[in-house]
Amino acid sequence: MSNFFEKMFKKLKSIKHIEILVAVLFGIILLTLYLTTINTGKAYEETSGSGYAYELENRLENVLSNIDGAGNVEVMVMLAEGAELESGVVPKISSVIVVAGGADNYKVKLEILKACEALLNLPTTNIEILVGK
Repeated sequence: MSNFFEKMFKKLKSIKHIEILVAVLFGIILLTLYLTTINTGKAYEETSGSGYAYELENRLENVLSNIDGAGNVEVMVMLAEGAELESGVVPKISSVIVVAGGADNYKVKLEILKACEALLNLPTTNIEILVGK
């Protein structure tokens, strides 16, 4: 197997303008990533502000429920008053309420709080974590 890699390495070294080939491949990768990002952004543009909040709630529930001990998680996202999704401008989030079965454990509650703070760029005063059933 190592003989195969040695042959491939020698073949690559024999290419006169390997730097150009690597640069072109790198450019193709970057272009692909850029185009993927544009398509993702358009999906958000086509939804209303409430649709955006609903999708965000679902994504947060999926992430937060993976925290060890969190249990069943429900999330409610409140957008700033009059926030509408227009021309790719993402509405500002005003507050978040998380109801989690494991939130009676201080460590779990702190982990949920840190995750919400990091993901939503909200101050902790705008995040409320409550104990669920």
